[in-house]
Amino acid sequence: MSAPLLDTLRANERVPGWDGTPLAVDIHLPPRAQWPVPTVVTRTPYGRSAHLAEGAGWRGRGFAYVVQDVRGRYDSDGHWQPYHNERGDGAALADWILTQPWSDGRLVAYGGSYAGHTAWALAAERPAAVSAVVSMGPSMALGRTKFERSGILRLAEHAAWWLERADARTSRDGLTAHVFREQPRLLEHLPVMDLGERLGARLPGWGHVVENGPHHRAEGPDTAELEKLPSAALHIGGWYDLLVDEVLEHFHQAGSALTPRPPRSLVIGPWGHDLAFAPGTRIGDRDHGPASRLDLGALQLDWLRRVLAEKAGSGSHSEAKVFTVGADTWWTGRSWPPPGTDTVWYAHHDGSLARPVPRRGGQRRFRYDPADPYPSRQPAVDRAPLAARTDAVRFTSAPIDAPLTVAGRPVVVLNALTSAPSTDWIVRWNELTADGRCLELAHGSVDTGRDGDDSGRYEILLGPVCVTLPTGSRLQLEVTSSDFPRLARALGTHEDRYRGTACALAQQTVRTRPVDGTRLILPTPGDHTPDHDLTEGESP
Repeated sequence: MSAPLLDTLRANERVPGWDGTPLAVDIHLPPRAQWPVPTVVTRTPYGRSAHLAEGAGWRGRGFAYVVQDVRGRYDSDGHWQPYHNERGDGAALADWILTQPWSDGRLVAYGGSYAGHTAWALAAERPAAVSAVVSMGPSMALGRTKFERSGILRLAEHAAWWLERADARTSRDGLTAHVFREQPRLLEHLPVMDLGERLGARLPGWGHVVENGPHHRAEGPDTAELEKLPSAALHIGGWYDLLVDEVLEHFHQAGSALTPRPPRSLVIGPWGHDLAFAPGTRIGDRDHGPASRLDLGALQLDWLRRVLAEKAGSGSHSEAKVFTVGADTWWTGRSWPPPGTDTVWYAHHDGSLARPVPRRGGQRRFRYDPADPYPSRQPAVDRAPLAARTDAVRFTSAPIDAPLTVAGRPVVVLNALTSAPSTDWIVRWNELTADGRCLELAHGSVDTGRDGDDSGRYEILLGPVCVTLPTGSRLQLEVTSSDFPRLARALGTHEDRYRGTACALAQQTVRTRPVDGTRLILPTPGDHTPDHDLTEGESP
């Protein structure tokens, strides 16, 4: 390696990957007098130059910072196959860092989204060297990010990400907005498999993701590996990020098989995929107030200094800082969700949602037309304009007479039948506010073609929430059969939803019953006292 012009910045260097392929790195170092130091490592497909200011921040606070373009992206040689080669290339980078005079042998695997995947891959490959993982909304695999838990393709997300990020050496920022301004109804095209040829870019990998489905092979650590990882871990996510599930799973799994368990911390705020780095306090039509702003850089720095200062084997600690939407305050505790009990709200034949068990059965029907699917809305956008649509059934409570806090994963038990060979059931828990807005709190889905049940009974896990509904709000359970274009629609025929072109109407029936009827199950905590005292220090 040639002599650097600046002792603290060594840009555009090369480090060999697992097979010798040269991969580009930038190295940010504190003054020599501070060596050796811990090293924060980021491996990204989105261009290491975007991390220059971040590198300066870490080196100014006594850390080395190494950021690498993953194989086949930007200045790194080779060919990029998303979610492949990251374990071997991460291990090769770690081994190289450990031989450098500025390294004290302690690595911090750091990253969000795809770089969250590379951070966990590095930790799994070199567990003895990775003292800590800072994981922000990690995207762990194509099969997990591009598909719902139900197995339904997240059509809009797949189209947008593949259009701007995949099948190329560099990203095509802004191309998604340009394409959909030109063709706003593009995602309505059938068959779905042909869309890769119509998105305005050469995208040979588009269809492979759809073909491989939710079980697409990836190289990230599996559950058994996560449970045995000895690294301390800071897990950061946002309630409006589709990857919040990954954050919570990692928080509960990482290090859980070890005694003592490594230190772990959880932070979830009212944020989207950009987390607290995005400006403002508003998501859609919900403003979360100034308390929702959190200096994540300062929090990360404080956490890292604490866990790196602890002696190995000195015992574990766990902490959680979780924003309560609606109350607009932070709850703190040792873990999340807090213990509590389930509160059941039953769907009644008259369209009400109430605590008493229905005295008699009934049913409510709607017609599903794949040619006019029930439309999607962005997170926290007012859904009241959709109330006039008749391709849904809704069960609504009376105004609640006291604040209601829900923390955990709601569940919908749905009893429903369709006239179609198979269909989707999309269930949504909404808040009807006193001022007339309809705001989604959580949703879930089931594909009866994958998870069919002759009885018509489905138990659907909704997304995680931490929310307080004020006095006067009403609860609503909504059942539809599409969420388009967020999800690829069922066609109502025997054809595969991704290869078919024909659509057929379906008659949908939602049943209410005294026993085993449709109902909403809400986890209500026994103690959910907010704590405003979040630790803040200096920001990298």
